[in-house]
Amino acid sequence: MECRMSTSLIQGAACLSVSCVLALCACSDEIKFKPSLEASYKFAHGLETDQANQSYLQLKPKVVARWDRHWKAALAVRAEVAFDNTGLGSLDTFDGLSKPLELGGDGRIEIEEATLSWRRRSTRVTLGKQTFAWGVLDGLQVTDRFDAVRRREAVFTDQRPERLSKWGARAEFDFAGTRMDIAAAFDGTADQLAVPGETFSVSASRFRAGLPATAPTPELITELSNDPTLGLRATRRFGESDASLLVIHGPDTEPVFRPDEVGAALTYDPRTLLGATWQRSAGARVWRVETAVVFDQPVNLKTQPLETDARQRWLGGIGLDLDLRDGAFLNMQLGVDHVQGDDLVRPNTDVISTVKLQKSFTNRTWLASAELLSSLSEGDGTFRPALSWQVDDRHRLQAGADLVWGDRDGLFGQFQDINRVWFKTTWTL
Repeated sequence: MECRMSTSLIQGAACLSVSCVLALCACSDEIKFKPSLEASYKFAHGLETDQANQSYLQLKPKVVARWDRHWKAALAVRAEVAFDNTGLGSLDTFDGLSKPLELGGDGRIEIEEATLSWRRRSTRVTLGKQTFAWGVLDGLQVTDRFDAVRRREAVFTDQRPERLSKWGARAEFDFAGTRMDIAAAFDGTADQLAVPGETFSVSASRFRAGLPATAPTPELITELSNDPTLGLRATRRFGESDASLLVIHGPDTEPVFRPDEVGAALTYDPRTLLGATWQRSAGARVWRVETAVVFDQPVNLKTQPLETDARQRWLGGIGLDLDLRDGAFLNMQLGVDHVQGDDLVRPNTDVISTVKLQKSFTNRTWLASAELLSSLSEGDGTFRPALSWQVDDRHRLQAGADLVWGDRDGLFGQFQDINRVWFKTTWTL
């Protein structure tokens, strides 16, 4: 694959951020540094194949510098090495200076954060490579669609969504009792997927322009967008509730397929999302609601030759957090994603449910959890039990399983061959 896009805006933003950090550090007499390092290793053994299907080592150093009470700079890096054909995902969806540096075929170094921020009272301005989390639900992306997402391991990650940072600017301030959040990203980075042949490569026809799972993947060209992503969110407090309205305009992070001379091109067309969120705390319960509409969602149609169109898309979700006491916690969510029309390469309606139960033991040094993700519209899903032991302040051991069922062309069922047990160890320095 190849990627075609001008990177002048991103290079300019990166150079400006780094220059500002160096200039301010040079002018400051007192700089306080806070370094940290997280190192982890994860190994997974496939139950279907009786062999390793994931093995990778990851280092995440970070340093935060503060000075003059109002200024802060942060730099965070992800360095990783993969073994046993785990794969580190495609690089074609990264734009300009956001693209990781390759270390041979099995290693990469990626800048996860490079920011310079200024804060005074309730006003904060942040420049550089950062993420923008605007949703209130856990992992269900309804209004949380500003950032691109790392999907190289599908849903089998510790945190969802695993956002990809972009070069841009953000301003947060209070106005007439309302919290305003304005963001701009000059970075065309889109969702990252696994490369065909890697452990978590997609095979469902909905992600392959309608091609069946058994059909070979055509040669693809990735064409990122030159357009910036712009967003505005307004949040206001009403008693025990927080409500927000937001708008996001820019290239979609999910591609559409267009016929190309060599096969097909993945393009990221612009769209505008209008959304709202609401959450309320009521004793041991926290309610969360999100809704959004995209009036011009780019989609592929079931036509020969393949065609694209802009359709209306409605998204909604509701969640409930329950503190069950004695260290037990329950999270339940239901999400709906509907695209107008029945002539799409994807189902016109997805209904997703998530249920997660966890309980801590022995002064919270042990944590047992179980997560159930289900596609109620397609009848497939995954069950993910896990056990975590906090050995000491710096060392954590985890073990679990990822069990999948459903049709091979389903949202979750396409990963049925990765049924596995896994182990992970994490050190924090």
